Amino acid sequence: MHKLNAIWSLCWALFVIASALAYPRPNSNVVFIMVDDMGWNDVSFHGSDQILTPNIDTLAYQGVILQQYYSEAICTPARTALLTGKYPMRLGMHGSPLFNSEDRGIPLTERLLPSYLKELGYSTHLVGKWHVGMSREEFLPTSRGYESHYGMRGGFIDYYTYTNIEMWPSGRQMLGLDLFDNGIPQNHEERYIVDALTDRAVKIIHQHNTSRPLFLHITHNAPHAGNAGGALQPPLFKTVQSKHIANSNRRLYAEIVTHVDQSIGRIVVALAEKGILDDTIIVFASDNGSPTVGRLQNWGSNLPFRGTKWSPWEGGVRVPAFLWHSSLSPRVWNGLMHITDWLPTLVAAAGGKVTKSIDGVNQWDAILQDGESKRKEVLIALEDSNANMYAAYRAGDYKVIVGNVTGLNNNVYGTELLINKFAPPPYFSTLKSCEVAQMFEYTGRYLDFDVVQNMRQAATVKQIDEIKDATLCIPSLTRGCLFNLRKDPSESHDLWQEANKIAMLLTSRLRGLWAMQLRRGPTNLRNESDPAKFGYTWTPYVKNKGITKVPVQKISNLNLSIDISGNRTSTKDTTKASAVNCDGITGIRNFLCLLQSVF
Repeated sequence: MHKLNAIWSLCWALFVIASALAYPRPNSNVVFIMVDDMGWNDVSFHGSDQILTPNIDTLAYQGVILQQYYSEAICTPARTALLTGKYPMRLGMHGSPLFNSEDRGIPLTERLLPSYLKELGYSTHLVGKWHVGMSREEFLPTSRGYESHYGMRGGFIDYYTYTNIEMWPSGRQMLGLDLFDNGIPQNHEERYIVDALTDRAVKIIHQHNTSRPLFLHITHNAPHAGNAGGALQPPLFKTVQSKHIANSNRRLYAEIVTHVDQSIGRIVVALAEKGILDDTIIVFASDNGSPTVGRLQNWGSNLPFRGTKWSPWEGGVRVPAFLWHSSLSPRVWNGLMHITDWLPTLVAAAGGKVTKSIDGVNQWDAILQDGESKRKEVLIALEDSNANMYAAYRAGDYKVIVGNVTGLNNNVYGTELLINKFAPPPYFSTLKSCEVAQMFEYTGRYLDFDVVQNMRQAATVKQIDEIKDATLCIPSLTRGCLFNLRKDPSESHDLWQEANKIAMLLTSRLRGLWAMQLRRGPTNLRNESDPAKFGYTWTPYVKNKGITKVPVQKISNLNLSIDISGNRTSTKDTTKASAVNCDGITGIRNFLCLLQSVF
């Protein structure tokens, strides 16, 4: 009996040890990779063979693919949401992205993600794009929690000259260098920008003091378009690949995406060479959808979704994302997640806790355990400008869009870009030969064909609803658009009349959120920002320090001539979901179940 008890005690001890090793430990390193303007259909783990992204895909297939992940529709709001854990509309950082010459930034009263991680002992570094304030020194990354910053401070630059050419609405043009090593302008830099950023990231990894955990935030400017004279800027001095792609612009875009994929391969290999890969959480995400057409067009693809960057449709806000750690079992997670969730989720992964009120939800345990999402609703978009006034919101399976979206890209775009002249390279053999896969094989992790095939199929969006409206729904001042995204991810079958009670409830909730916004005032473009005054370099030009306030205006009413009966007032905090299990319930039952936690 004693011998049997000893065996059971040993088995139990081994089980406890195995369970402990099955999850990342607190203070794991964190490498967060954000790409710029990459669409849903621009990574091959979502099912397309046209542009192969083998290094990205290999990580995704050995991690957790986030199938219902939402970002913001534009650069500045997305980065604000990530860094603060708050909806940008609460901070006056929603709507149009920052001009370099604009005196605005994330309010200095806000604590940012790197500050939380630094308090937990992390070494914090930003490599790449910032775009949340550059008019004042106190807005810059090294004043907001990062120990170093190498990269650009504004929205986009030329891939070779690192210049941002800014055009004001009045027609005035300003131009200057926007590439810095902390405070030092990089006037003598000559590398392709993707390579320059990757080289710095690799250097930080190799020189990292492993007595502290590492937070490395890599924010590529690619595949965002460059200046108007060179929107597509693939690497020079090499043969253009992807000969199977018929559209020449799409083919050049593929070159940029391929180079970003190779950059990620180099970063993962550097982590392995340093000996810290197994204890590193890697996050990959795009900041918003691709501008397939229109302003700053880059010929990316958001298909099968509708819309583009700058729009509240799925193509503008639902983006590729996954999380990798050596202890995670591969799977596709269908939990609802928003970009604001990263702050509390990563702080929790680091062993900390966010105690202040934010919109982000800690999804760490839900992701690790393949559990139900802690989020039941998401404010997808809110715009209250002189040009447009609209909002989009999702609860459960249902999404509502209301207001004036005139002038936005409201259709389906880019089908013609997917035409191939002949078959693309074989997928699985391309995966097996990439840097990440070969490095994984060296450490005993092998890609399994069946796992890859099953995960790829699960990550491919499927249209269940076969009904398609003759004319795609566009919201007006008297009615909105309602969709069941589980059945109709392409937003092609409007349910506004058919499920009017749901539409009214969602619109009512939107009105409540609308009233919470800090409405932006007029765009504050400053003549004194002119880079010509600083040697044609974009330089902080406001010298008075102190707490800055975002210029605000009176909030407009969400003017919809809709009879919303049965409005109720409540003191309940509706930004946080209560523990209501609605898993396995779909359609109207799913929505009614979720009302318990949302309304």
